[in-house]
Amino acid sequence: MTHDLQQKLKSRWKTFTASEQKIAAYLLQNLNSLPFETAASLGKRVDVSAMTVGRFLRKLGYVGVGAMKDELRGDATWLKLYRNPSRSGNAASDAERLDAEMRTLSAVYALARGEEWQAIVRLLASAERVSVASFQLGSFLGMTFATLLQHVRPRVAFASGLDGAYTDVLVDSTERSCVVLIDDRRYSRHFRILAEQVAARGIPLIIITDAQCYWARQLTSHVLMIPVSGDRTWHNFGAFTALFSLLLDGVIRALDDAVYDRIEQITDLRQKFIGFSGPALAGSRTHPAPPRTDGTTNSARRVRKRPSNRGS
Repeated sequence: MTHDLQQKLKSRWKTFTASEQKIAAYLLQNLNSLPFETAASLGKRVDVSAMTVGRFLRKLGYVGVGAMKDELRGDATWLKLYRNPSRSGNAASDAERLDAEMRTLSAVYALARGEEWQAIVRLLASAERVSVASFQLGSFLGMTFATLLQHVRPRVAFASGLDGAYTDVLVDSTERSCVVLIDDRRYSRHFRILAEQVAARGIPLIIITDAQCYWARQLTSHVLMIPVSGDRTWHNFGAFTALFSLLLDGVIRALDDAVYDRIEQITDLRQKFIGFSGPALAGSRTHPAPPRTDGTTNSARRVRKRPSNRGS
């Protein structure tokens, strides 16, 4: 069954060589067409020898391509993304859904303790400019992250791709820039094409996706993979927003006091241009403060008054 093959590839991914990962990535992305492949055709598609394909399949427990195809025969569907659990008789209870959400959030927080996390945070904090792109139903995810990041550091933009060439990402970025691509299944065609173009140009690349996107690590080491519910793969966005919050917190810590002056300047400007209504937060101003008479700026005095967390 396709699910069995998928589980084998997922569970053993870290044990595969670079060539084996290329084969595994192709198998995962083309499960429906595998019954029509041979060892030679698979090798040609991923640029390895037929012998390498055969050794890899034996490593997975198959005698050869024929044995794998026998397992797949009669099961031409893979991860139906739009099934209705209530019609299948497998509808989860509210408690089960909550438990699944909690496990996913725990996995997101675990990412913040992973080896890649600090490197990604440093890149987001130090890059000269950051371009963020996301796609299809998840377009709002990139817009959200770009807007949040704009609040704490300069030169951040959401790349819509409406010019048909992602010029702002591919032409205007340099090796001192950073590109963040966000997508989950079903992946937009733009997602992979843009990722490959960014990597080919030597632009630092961060990919935020789900745990099925195994080709991501072939293009960059800066990858954050979120486990998602199989029953809600196309509208389960809570984990992504939790991840954005953690990343933003990391960037704020990396930038230190400069962040607070920027946020307060933005808040003052929004008050002047737009204005805020409703009760103010404790300690906040509802109107711009009058200028100081001692020669210091309001923001400078606020920074000096802010208690330090260092050494605590």
